[in-house]
Amino acid sequence: MSIISQFSRPAYENTGRDHGLRPVIPTETRTTAAETWERALRPALRREWLARLGAPSYSRGDYDPAAERISEQEEPEFRLEVYRQPTGPGMAQIVIVLHPRFPAGGGAGPNPCAVVPFYHAERSAGFVVGGARRGGRLERDADLREVVPLGLHLVRLGLTVACVEAFPFNTVEAPPAAELEADPFAWWRAAAARLRRDQPAWTGLGRLVHDTSRAVDLLLAQPGIDSARVLATGHSLGGKMAFFTGALDERIGAVIGSDFGLPWRSTNWHEPWYLGDRVPADDHGPALHEVLALLAPRPFFLVAGETDNRESWQYLEAARPVYALSGAGERIGCIDHSSGHAPPVAALEVAYAWLGEIFGLPARRWRA
Repeated sequence: MSIISQFSRPAYENTGRDHGLRPVIPTETRTTAAETWERALRPALRREWLARLGAPSYSRGDYDPAAERISEQEEPEFRLEVYRQPTGPGMAQIVIVLHPRFPAGGGAGPNPCAVVPFYHAERSAGFVVGGARRGGRLERDADLREVVPLGLHLVRLGLTVACVEAFPFNTVEAPPAAELEADPFAWWRAAAARLRRDQPAWTGLGRLVHDTSRAVDLLLAQPGIDSARVLATGHSLGGKMAFFTGALDERIGAVIGSDFGLPWRSTNWHEPWYLGDRVPADDHGPALHEVLALLAPRPFFLVAGETDNRESWQYLEAARPVYALSGAGERIGCIDHSSGHAPPVAALEVAYAWLGEIFGLPARRWRA
């Protein structure tokens, strides 16, 4: 049995408390479901979720989107380039692009690629935080847990990878150390307040998704990229960013999200750097199975562990009828390791094996 098939259904019968998710495709339209979904339901649902995220007051034509390469260096397994990429007037993010020594595409054909959003671009690539913005040589972070640098894992698998930071770190200066010690999210609160002041119609999550899509622009501009095999992946915060970006950016070909919280109340969607007061009161109305339906029929894999758990399967099953419309019912899956927030090595092994089947990747080691 393939990994795709094996993990397309829950390993347990009981998926916990019923979340009462509303059907994505109403029962009365099931006889013409495919046509109804594509012509009416999907466009309306997309508009609804875009409205929830909000939008900035500026457009792409209001600033120069050209990214500036500020440094590059050679590593044994890859070559990296650090870019400062504009995301709006007077705003720019750090993106680290990793070019594999041994491309999964074999060097002759186009190469699959991935965007990996997280707190800091350096961490996703396996380096000490802070070096990229200074423009100096990046130093490997010897204290980083093996399961953290998802971008490093993927470049070892042969993908071209864009590691991108989250907006608070390029929006406001770092608060004083004493303030950060008292409140580890002080930087995030300050950035969210700045965004709310400058762009009151835009949510923090909307900004995170926008900036991740800008990183996809940069990724697809790299030479030899296979635009049909673009992965968005991330853990926790990065999972939220990858999930929404994948659903709303049609260039994304597959999404792997790790423990980012499909149920609204399982995690901190209410924080001002995500959706704030735009989070619904419960899961009976707008809920994240609808966002997953917008991703269909593109493949999705969930690594559940804590904020995602057996109840998260209800969201996959609620979106499955939309996947089934195009014969892609097995192309959503999950591994529930139930061992806490961070994914263990064994769960990542499954996720990368699933990706290998989806993208047709050669067998490679992602661990050092």
